[in-house]
Amino acid sequence: MYDLIVIGGGPAGITAAVTAINRRLETLIIAERWGGQTAYFLELEDADTHQVITGEELLSRFRQQLDYLDFCRHFDRVVKVAPADDHFAVHTQDGSCFEALALIIATGAKPQRLQVPGEERLAGRGVSYSVVTHGALFLGKDVAVVGTYRRAQLAAAELSQYAHQVYLFSPELLPADWPLVPVLRRLRNVKIYEGATVLEVKGDRYVEGIVVQTVDEATLDVPVKGVFVKLPRKPNSELVRGWIDCDEDGRIKVNVYGATSHPGVFAAGDVTHVSEQVLVHIGEGAKVAVEAYGYLLGLKARER
Repeated sequence: MYDLIVIGGGPAGITAAVTAINRRLETLIIAERWGGQTAYFLELEDADTHQVITGEELLSRFRQQLDYLDFCRHFDRVVKVAPADDHFAVHTQDGSCFEALALIIATGAKPQRLQVPGEERLAGRGVSYSVVTHGALFLGKDVAVVGTYRRAQLAAAELSQYAHQVYLFSPELLPADWPLVPVLRRLRNVKIYEGATVLEVKGDRYVEGIVVQTVDEATLDVPVKGVFVKLPRKPNSELVRGWIDCDEDGRIKVNVYGATSHPGVFAAGDVTHVSEQVLVHIGEGAKVAVEAYGYLLGLKARER
């Protein structure tokens, strides 16, 4: 029986596991791989070696503490999580079952893909899903953002600080009452196309352009060096959605301490809200580990 099981190997999960281990909790982290959405790097045709950024670099110090503690980690897919009397049972794809007194859910969210020719082939070669990680690589370049809502609007606004020209291709009409919309319309290097449909991402080895159908059915072939996909993401909350409160989009509801609706279960990272900030997720992971530590101290005090 573990004190704590952490599910998820991204920034929040790794930090939570290390924080818990440093507090001498019997901890197990279960993940398919390290890094979550930060694990892939972006390579550009004219980038110097030092400009090739991996999200794992940001987590390397935390992960190094887990790499030599093989008894604290299990690489596999979690297929079922359920409360069992006064503890929790976690089942993995290889048939293993692990038990713990407390859980931290840090399973992240799945980016929605464009599902068009060129996207998969050029992922990591100009196609990105994270402006926070890769935006600064496009200093002085022309880029495209695909999406409508807050994440896409924030991405376009942030990229306008680096890029020469930002094209925001919104599949839907932009909500007129959202505060960022008038800001984007005033930016000289941001051009907005509402009701646009992406048809293709072009390029041989690297992104060279994007083909879009406009609302009036015209076809645009826009030369860009980067394409940032900012469509709605799906939180990976299926494991607990039946017995822990989630919002209408499937994000796990947490209080200010990262606690869920079920005692002993905490959650952090993109499975709880749309943040995309690696440093925020690191902080959240540390926070929920500290709160789980306090919860477990309370359990042990009541047993005495």
